[in-house]
Amino acid sequence: MKMTNHVSSASKIDASSIAVDQALLTAAKAEKEALIRTLLCLVYMESGSTDKIGIEEISYQLEQELKDLGFSVTRHPNNGSNGGLVGIGDNLVGVLKGNGGKNIMLQAHLDTVYPRDTIKKSPFYINGDFAYGPGIADDKGGIAVILHSLKLLKDRNFKDFGSITVLFNTDEEQSSVGSKDLITSTAELNDYILSFEPTTINPEGLILGTSGVGTARVKITGKAAHAGAEPEKGVNALIEAADLILRTADLDQGPNGLRFNWTMAEGGEARNALPAHASLLADIRFPTNELFDAFKPVLEARVANQKLADTKIELLVDITRPAFDVTADSKLLIDKAVEIYKSIGHNLVVIPKTGGGTDAAFAALSGKPVIEALGLPGTGYHSNNEEYVNLEAIPRRLYLTSKLIMLLAQGK
Repeated sequence: MKMTNHVSSASKIDASSIAVDQALLTAAKAEKEALIRTLLCLVYMESGSTDKIGIEEISYQLEQELKDLGFSVTRHPNNGSNGGLVGIGDNLVGVLKGNGGKNIMLQAHLDTVYPRDTIKKSPFYINGDFAYGPGIADDKGGIAVILHSLKLLKDRNFKDFGSITVLFNTDEEQSSVGSKDLITSTAELNDYILSFEPTTINPEGLILGTSGVGTARVKITGKAAHAGAEPEKGVNALIEAADLILRTADLDQGPNGLRFNWTMAEGGEARNALPAHASLLADIRFPTNELFDAFKPVLEARVANQKLADTKIELLVDITRPAFDVTADSKLLIDKAVEIYKSIGHNLVVIPKTGGGTDAAFAALSGKPVIEALGLPGTGYHSNNEEYVNLEAIPRRLYLTSKLIMLLAQGK
């Protein structure tokens, strides 16, 4: 999930009900330099989604970090795959038991979109209030906020919670093909889920939802024949593919609706032969899961209405990431976060919905309250521009997470 800068008006919450914890705020300010050192370490552990060596290196480092904080850690092998998307390495789940209270889950992903040796071309560096490096915002900044917020709570000897669970997955940039079920099942064991994708730099915000992401894959089988000598003896799979594209072209619903677009096509084996095989791939984006459910049988009917009787058409429609819509209980988490920020003199805006996907959607399938975008303010992710985070925001992000955990754990 990558937040955009499209912003609604900020929530207007009276912060008087949440007192400033001066000791916590002072500790958060003192923790800034340590978090920067963690960022440096994490960025130099290159962990592209398909980089087995890098994924293993960073996962073992994070396992040790969690154990040093008192967590028991279990590894969950990631062998997921779907249409070319793969999961590798081990997803990590750390659990820390408290003295009693609510159960809180924190989640972030350790994989990035960058191939190995990107760090040689784009090394970590600091310029004023900004730190640069591949993956620094998405999502190593989120990991760092989790680790150092937990350190603040440990230093404070805060134990008024049932449990704190941390989930680090290895395949978010691969649509979480091998971790989505783990995210949902782990969320079911908790009362609240805090997710640490990056927020925008100016302004900082929280989101009310993200679009779902799906695919439609079509395999068409015809019959090969010589294109010049006897084409009438063949069945041209490309003709069926072309007609299928045309007879489904009106299914895209435009802005604010379900988006459906064919994005890839393949077919043909030789210049002088009618193709016996063709394949199509469509990208599907949907604002609600219900809209996708209603769309699927319509697409199936269009596909079945084939042009050439002798072709065989196979359709696979799949959700790679469900839509995420904030529930009333999740909105209360957002309101509380806005209050906390206002209490220390900062504002969080509320963004209605973004077009990207988020692992918060898998956590939300549990029915538990979820809040997204608690990572560091950053930008430049998934682009040719340098990725960077705002270092000046570190103390308030640490304070936000730590204070939110303390309030939620105690049922406040």
